[in-house]
Amino acid sequence: MIVVLIGYMGSGKSTIGKELAILLSYNFLDLDDYISEREETTITDIFKEKGEIYFRKKETEYLNEIINSLDN
Repeated sequence: MIVVLIGYMGSGKSTIGKELAILLSYNFLDLDDYISEREETTITDIFKEKGEIYFRKKETEYLNEIINSLDN
């Protein structure tokens, strides 16, 4: 089973996600960290240099990539 937390920036997804992963004995992956690694820059710089629309497209692309490659 894959669990995905969604919500507004700063709403606690990462904090709750890490705790939930421990409780469920799951691996935890922060999508923003994954995007930063793949894009080789920070989320702040992506927004500044390429805009929110680019970020949201990449966010969707990378989330689908992750979901399709993992079991849980």
